[in-house]
Amino acid sequence: MKKPFYTILTFLFAVSCGGNDDQIIENPKPVEKDVYQFQYKNYTVQNITVYKGPSGQKIDVPEPYLNSYWSTYQEPTWKKISLDLKKNSLHFISGTSADIKYTINIEKDSVFVNENSGKNFVGIFNKNEASFTLKRSFRYVKKMPRENVNALSIFQKTVFGMTTYQDIFGKISFDNPSSMDAIGDDILWANMDYYYNSL
Repeated sequence: MKKPFYTILTFLFAVSCGGNDDQIIENPKPVEKDVYQFQYKNYTVQNITVYKGPSGQKIDVPEPYLNSYWSTYQEPTWKKISLDLKKNSLHFISGTSADIKYTINIEKDSVFVNENSGKNFVGIFNKNEASFTLKRSFRYVKKMPRENVNALSIFQKTVFGMTTYQDIFGKISFDNPSSMDAIGDDILWANMDYYYNSL
């Protein structure tokens, strides 16, 4: 009677041990996403820079001052952004004819769009938080008529990235602030961050 009992016990033990050898638990690496969808959340004004003629004086202004030049700054043109890492593309989505798609390069967390035979900084992609910060800048330059030039000159543009002193002076109408020597000469630029969260 003891013999069959021991035989069954030995058999169960062998099956139990054999089963453990066959079961290898693997921790597969999680599959990384190729496409990220982002929705607009909020914005921050990084800085507003203003120079006024006739002395080319730099003045400090509060955020509401920007409304006189760029009334839509609080809302981005695009409410959604689609980032495709596999196809290296960035799609700005407004739901209107303003939708636009770019080929991109990503260097660390900085995203550059390829346009006009060059690459322009457009924002920051945080893969860990699955968030995107869109960088936009508004530029406004007004040059009053001069004795030798009777035309009023106004330049106004919204661009990707950030604007600095070197992007304005020496490139658009004025070489430096001291050349803003007429009443009404006006320069303003504002750098904005628009924050998007993953859907």
